[in-house]
Amino acid sequence: MTQYNDTQPVTSNEQTPIVTVNNTPDNEPATLWLIDDDAALRLVLADTFEDAGLTVISFTQAQAAWTRLNDILQASETAALLPDVILTDIRMPMMDGLSFSDWVHQHFPKLPIVIMTAHSDLTSAISSYQTGAFEYLPKPFDLDDAVATIYKAINYQPNLVVSNHSIESNTNISTDIVSVATVKPNVKERPISKPNAAKSARKTPKSAESNAQEKPKPQTNNNPSGIIGQSQAMQTVFRAIGRLAHSPITVLITGESGTGKELVASALHQHSPRKNKTFIALNMAAIPHDLIESELFGHEKGAFTGATTTRQGRFEQADGGTLFLDEIGDMPFSTQTRLLRVLANGEFFRVGGQQPVKVDVRIIAATHQNLEELVKQGKFREDLFYRLNVIRMPLPPLRTRPEDIPALANHFMRRAAKQMNSAEKELHPTVLQVMQSFEWRGNVRQLENVCLWLTVMATGYTVMIDDLPPELRENSAATLENQQSISSEYMTENNHLQSQQAAGTQSWQQALAVWAKHSLQAGATDILQTATPEFERVLLTAALHHSGGKKTAAANLLGWGRNTLTRKLQQLDLSSYQE
Repeated sequence: MTQYNDTQPVTSNEQTPIVTVNNTPDNEPATLWLIDDDAALRLVLADTFEDAGLTVISFTQAQAAWTRLNDILQASETAALLPDVILTDIRMPMMDGLSFSDWVHQHFPKLPIVIMTAHSDLTSAISSYQTGAFEYLPKPFDLDDAVATIYKAINYQPNLVVSNHSIESNTNISTDIVSVATVKPNVKERPISKPNAAKSARKTPKSAESNAQEKPKPQTNNNPSGIIGQSQAMQTVFRAIGRLAHSPITVLITGESGTGKELVASALHQHSPRKNKTFIALNMAAIPHDLIESELFGHEKGAFTGATTTRQGRFEQADGGTLFLDEIGDMPFSTQTRLLRVLANGEFFRVGGQQPVKVDVRIIAATHQNLEELVKQGKFREDLFYRLNVIRMPLPPLRTRPEDIPALANHFMRRAAKQMNSAEKELHPTVLQVMQSFEWRGNVRQLENVCLWLTVMATGYTVMIDDLPPELRENSAATLENQQSISSEYMTENNHLQSQQAAGTQSWQQALAVWAKHSLQAGATDILQTATPEFERVLLTAALHHSGGKKTAAANLLGWGRNTLTRKLQQLDLSSYQE
């Protein structure tokens, strides 16, 4: 059986297309360094990327990859050994992936790193981008998406320069894909600068030694921003926050009421260079129209009746920080004109003032309304819309990500118990099913209110369906009726398939279709990831039986190479067939 040790390249007898850097016809396949301490996942990924035309070198830990890169940095190894892209896990012994990525970005600033992790919360996403990562892949991810990401990482870089000192402003990583016409030096002939101090380059990153002593942390949501979610929709939001946090660019957050727009705005501020300055949130719909300009821009003494002193507005108070303008669609038309001037040159006049006031404020706006429609109706300035709509970040409604509801509900139940100084109550699994099938027109805010209601009103330690508020109890009856209908339909179809099987007329496609249908109705996700290994296991076992256990013959029957078959045997734990 093939063993995969550190720095061992993955080879295959199969004919696969060769992927080169920027598609240059140099017949030198691009090299991927794969770092993960999970042997099974490492084998799957190595097989996938090899089939995609890459040369794959696998490492069981980041420390080993760091040692090889450091040897290259000191010129004791040739620069021809440098990879074109690195794919690394975050949580590993000896050295974690974030420390490794940070070190690589300092010394090899143009070498792209893609970080993957099963702990896919907001903190992990932001930390990944802060270390200079090209992309962040939350597990489980689609293998085709991973291959596409690696292709982008390989093709974005014009050349590779090694540096043994601090990152300068000209070493920022660009995530744009370089045009196919761009010419890059042969991957084996990259320039490398001589290190000034070999000793300093040899020093292991500080967190590497400390991480060796750390015990693995349980998978919990330690996100200080309070944004919880494992769904694909929320992973997209996390990526956007990670990419935008360090940029001063204006962001427009859209989404229904209660989806967490202010939390996202706060997260953008808390992870930005402005985090030590003021974050001010202002709801345009909550301020009387005749007071909005004074609230935003301040006023001079005597500017209007009651203005007995000079007052700073929110823009001045947020100078150097972030101003979050919620419900921007409710801003009066006259105020929109003044806001446009601030966005254009950072200047405004206080109400009744004669001297311009200059501020440095990052604007984050949010709305649940359709601003394009308001522009058509003449209720919102078109030029202001385009000033605000530099980067738009849509937030998904809660009903489109039911897989996040159990984690959210348990979080709110804990918080409600602490708030009410009472024992934390547990939600029965049936209650969670009802919550997942509810529409949640008020989104996360409505879910939080329901959890507070249950903490106060539910009588027992475990919350049952009878304890739910009226609107959810009505939904629970429909949910239970639907489950009974699904169960009855499944029994009917199952009996029909058994009859077909007895008569020899049932096909495997029919059985697979029934399994997929009922798995989806039961709320299962990632069914392809569940079915594919079992599908391969059945075919692999059948081929080996047919070939009398001869692996080369079985590989030919399946259309695989011998190395691929050997990997699959280990991956699927078919130990009886392994040598």
